[in-house]
Amino acid sequence: MSTWRDCWGCVVDNRWVSPWSGRSWRRLHSPMLYMWGRALQAQSKHWPEGKDVFQPLVNDHDLFAHRKQLLSHKGTLQRLDLGAGPRRGRRSSPGLQEVKISRLAKQSLTPLNDVQGMVRWLRTISSHGRILELGTSLGITAAHFAQSGWEVETWEGCPATLDFARKSWRAMGCESSVLGRQGDFADLLARCAPDECWDVVFLDGHHSFDATVHLADRLAQHTTTALVVDDIAWSPGMHRAWRSLQQDVRWDLSFSWRGRGFLVKAPGMRRQKWRLA
Repeated sequence: MSTWRDCWGCVVDNRWVSPWSGRSWRRLHSPMLYMWGRALQAQSKHWPEGKDVFQPLVNDHDLFAHRKQLLSHKGTLQRLDLGAGPRRGRRSSPGLQEVKISRLAKQSLTPLNDVQGMVRWLRTISSHGRILELGTSLGITAAHFAQSGWEVETWEGCPATLDFARKSWRAMGCESSVLGRQGDFADLLARCAPDECWDVVFLDGHHSFDATVHLADRLAQHTTTALVVDDIAWSPGMHRAWRSLQQDVRWDLSFSWRGRGFLVKAPGMRRQKWRLA
C-alpha cells in the first residue's frame, strides 16, 4: 500500500520540482554520472566539451514542425487503451474510445527539453545502440530516439495509434530507423528469445504499481545498460513501484530525473541512489 512517503515522492520527483529538490551535476563524483548529469541539462553551456554528438541534430526542424502540427490536429483516433487510463478522472470503460489527436498530443508528448536531454544521454552511452520503447503513442519520442543514430524498436497496444505513428515516421523520413510492433506488452515480451537484448529500455506504457514492477522484472534480463521508467511521479502507486525497483540487486545504480527513474547496470560501482536536478 502506498504511504505518505510515496505521496511526498510524487511531489519531489515531479519534473517541475525535481530541478530544485535534486542534486546538481556539479556535486556528482562518479565520472559517468557527472557526464550524464551534464548531458541531461537543457543549456548547451553545461554539455560535456569536445563531443560533436551533443550538437543539435540536422533534421530537428521537421520533427519540431510535426510536433506543432499534432497539437492543432483536427482528426480523431479510435483508441484502444490497455494501460492505466487517464491520470485524473474516471477510467474509460474497456473497448475503443474516440479521442482527439490534439488532446492525445497534449497529454502524451514528452516535453521537448526532456526528450532532447534523453537523446544526448543516449549518445553519451554510445553513438550507436539499440533502444526498446514500451508505449509508442503518437511516435514522436521514437522519432527523436531514431535521430540519435540508435536503432529503435517501439511497442504499442493500440493498432490505430501505431498506424498513425507509422505515418508520422514516414512523413519525417525516419520510418526505416524505427520498428513498430503492436500488441500487449506481456505477450510481446513472452515472444522474445531469452538472449534478445537492448542497450536501453524506455518503459512508458502502463502506469500502475503491479504492471510496472512486473514488466521491469521481465525486462531486466533483456537490458544491458539501463531501464528508464517514465512517470514515476504519476501517482503514489507509481512512486511505490519506483522505490521497489530501486531495491532490486540487478541494478547497481538508480537515479531520478524530471519524473523519470533510471535503473543502471554498472558492475563494479558501489550501489547508490540519486535524485538529479
